[in-house]
Amino acid sequence: MTRLALSALLACLAALGVATPAFAHTRLVSSDPADGSRAAQVPRQLTLTFSEPVPAESAQVQVTGPDNRAWGTTEVVARGTALVVSVDPGPAAAGQHRVSWRVESLDGDFVSGAIGFTLDAPAAQPGITTPTPPPTGTTGAAVPTETTGATTASGDSAATTTSSATGATTSSVPTSTVDDEGGSSVLLWTLVGLGALVAAAVVVALVRRKREDRPQGDTGSAE
Repeated sequence: MTRLALSALLACLAALGVATPAFAHTRLVSSDPADGSRAAQVPRQLTLTFSEPVPAESAQVQVTGPDNRAWGTTEVVARGTALVVSVDPGPAAAGQHRVSWRVESLDGDFVSGAIGFTLDAPAAQPGITTPTPPPTGTTGAAVPTETTGATTASGDSAATTTSSATGATTSSVPTSTVDDEGGSSVLLWTLVGLGALVAAAVVVALVRRKREDRPQGDTGSAE
């Protein structure tokens, strides 16, 4: 009886030992980029290799940058025990990035995890250099003497032109004043002449009226 019970116990333990690997959960074996690695260029594909095949239809993979912006996922393909994920990083920022994944095991349970990699700052494009400003002393020495002379000549020319224009304007002012004075004199003499004519006409009219008003008797006695 004791031997029978011991045999049954050993059989149960053996069955449990065989069944345990069959029901073990899926685990991540490796990745590209690797966990904790540094990338000089923005990756366009991620590869997650697991301990057993996982279906691509139910897999979820997301990449999040240091600015908490998630990359776009365009395609997930299962290749044996690996998942190949095509991503659209967009304007990826340099710094620590996190890859979160969630896959379905063969027993139907879902397993999740995460890895991280660091994206270095993009290198400057070849052939493009930043211009360096010249020193202050070089800037002062680079001014040619001819330029100064040309500037002085231009200044003298401008001064001469301004003086000529000023002289022309000044000379035109007296001319206009003389014309105005001549016109005023003509008008004055015209008014004086008209006044004299009017006065003469008044005197003539008064003399005629005085003669007409003189009595006839005075005329006969005088004869």
